[in-house]
Amino acid sequence: MKRKKQNKTKQKTRKIKPVKKNTWYRNFRAWVLRIEHRQMHDTPPIIVRDEESHVCKHCGAEFTGGFCPKCSMPARWQRFNWRLLFLNFIDLWGFGTRSMFRTIRDLFWRPGYMIRDYLSGHQLSYFPPFKMLAVWTVLLLFMMWLINHLFGPPDVTAEEAKTVIKSVDDSFGKLSSITALLIEYLKRVLAFLDDNMLYGIIVRNVFVVIAVKWAFSKVSKYNYVETFISQIYINCQFHILAIAGMLLTWQIPGSYQLFPYVKGLIFPPIVLAYDFHQLYGVTWKKALWKTIVTGINLVVLYMILALILFGTLTLVEHFANPGSEVFNFDWS
Repeated sequence: MKRKKQNKTKQKTRKIKPVKKNTWYRNFRAWVLRIEHRQMHDTPPIIVRDEESHVCKHCGAEFTGGFCPKCSMPARWQRFNWRLLFLNFIDLWGFGTRSMFRTIRDLFWRPGYMIRDYLSGHQLSYFPPFKMLAVWTVLLLFMMWLINHLFGPPDVTAEEAKTVIKSVDDSFGKLSSITALLIEYLKRVLAFLDDNMLYGIIVRNVFVVIAVKWAFSKVSKYNYVETFISQIYINCQFHILAIAGMLLTWQIPGSYQLFPYVKGLIFPPIVLAYDFHQLYGVTWKKALWKTIVTGINLVVLYMILALILFGTLTLVEHFANPGSEVFNFDWS
């Protein structure tokens, strides 16, 4: 009896801890979790099935559905008019279908989850990556040309660039004909990639894919091809951000001179961390760290490529012109 009385007295003397009120951080964290839940569970649009029977205008086959199973002719055929002509024109650039606008929306609302959906089989719900990259590259080049035409050329003019190239050519004046020919071909390849932004982006993405695979080797379930497709979508995202940045900062001199991802309203590591956070399912801290590691890996890859090219040119010059002193160094 005494023990029971003692336990009751202890229970009465225990202080009830006050419940913590909802602080601003808790409210903010709950809001972020709600957004994450909505982004993860945003399902692709459901395709409505057409159960009516149709007769194909092309091959005469009877079928049910939206397209003929033999020749892929649409069931809802109509005569050409101005509206249909305009829709066919904008469909060439990808703006005649709902998938383009949905892809643009998801590239900013849920980019990593959208790429997950595309790689897991929902290709019909989104615009194809390479076609989208081509469309937005053309728009980006047009914006750069328009701003350059309206506000003048950048600080580094073409004449200054030619003088720099001429000084580099003079320094390699003692090269043999074979080495000079290789350097000339290399300069032509680099000039082609510089003039054609679309091909330059695709070539650079090869190195970016390797750098990303090295950084996310323990958490990534995608192969090199799937990682390459994801990087194409991320490039489209950067193109759209660059165009928006140029439209908002067109009055600021020099805001369009460098590669448009560097200047403007975006900071590439933050955007990449946001994409990697959703795509690979890692925390924000780990996504930021892996983004930095990806940049370091990319620099290492470029250095390895430069060493390989330099070593190849050195060997060719050594065997073609043993007396040349251009690539000879005293290592003692």
